[in-house]
Amino acid sequence: MSNFLVIGFCFLFGILIRWKGRFPKDSHKVINAFIISVSLPCMEFGPLRHASLDGRFISLAFMPWFLFGAGFLFFYLIGKSLGWKEGTIVCLCLSAGLGNTSFLGIPLIESYYSKEGLPTVLVIDQLGTFLTLAIPGTYLGTRARHLLHSEGKKTPLIHSLLRFPPFVALVISILSRPIELPVELESSVAKIGDTLIPLALFSVGYQLPGIFQVNSSSVDAENPKEEFKVPLFIGLVFKLLIGPMLVWLCFGAFFSVSKPEDAQAAKDLIRDFKILVMEAGMAPMITGSLLAAEWGLAPRLAVSLVGIGIPLSFLTTLGLYCLLENRAWTGTIFFGQ
Repeated sequence: MSNFLVIGFCFLFGILIRWKGRFPKDSHKVINAFIISVSLPCMEFGPLRHASLDGRFISLAFMPWFLFGAGFLFFYLIGKSLGWKEGTIVCLCLSAGLGNTSFLGIPLIESYYSKEGLPTVLVIDQLGTFLTLAIPGTYLGTRARHLLHSEGKKTPLIHSLLRFPPFVALVISILSRPIELPVELESSVAKIGDTLIPLALFSVGYQLPGIFQVNSSSVDAENPKEEFKVPLFIGLVFKLLIGPMLVWLCFGAFFSVSKPEDAQAAKDLIRDFKILVMEAGMAPMITGSLLAAEWGLAPRLAVSLVGIGIPLSFLTTLGLYCLLENRAWTGTIFFGQ
């Protein structure tokens, strides 16, 4: 419950402070820079150092990679056919191709499946979502930013990637796995990483231009309706509807084949599968959206995907939960009572 309150308060504080004009207009750029350079690397450090790498966990962690790849193909094909800019396509990949599997996923999964489902959520989030963002997501975004600003300065793509703080943190975390570090050091780094979520939510709220101007057609709207209406709609439809259904069909066939004979193991497998589908239907990823905004890849679209997607996801995940508990589709595990 406290996580939901944090979401609401941080959004509200961001909108109110922007509305009152208490901060300079571009304050969100400083906040975003801190998130990308400090909060996100610190948040990655501990989980990547201690993540388990056994076969069962790897099968769960594959889902965000699969969804990101499917999203890339989906947005690329539609974007090219509709004449979207590459920045818009990459923005959709980073935002709607990845889910809010941690901050929003943990309280929702806990409310539906109790604390027994939390280890599954953490595996999907740490080995799946964050690694997908750190490796293919970082490369895709860095490449798009590199092409966007290539006219001004010729910085090699590999240099931009190697100097990107979250990628550096990924490398350090993996290389330091065999090294025993002081508990105080890891705890301090983790506490700095905890600043990511409230700052990110505040930044998103601060960047929202207001209820009546988001995606409006007025002249002074920061997110013109004509430019982002279709990408916003398609991005939300993929993230909240198409993505989880795709995971249900593809992973359901695989899980039904690998169903163990032991009754308790089979029960755990079905629970993990339900959580897998639920995580696929979470709202667009906050961190991915902020990265897209900071890199200049359709920033208004990135903010709107999160600002509109999070409230909508409470309804869509509820509907998804009801489907998982009471319906069966051909080729998937039967979940009927």
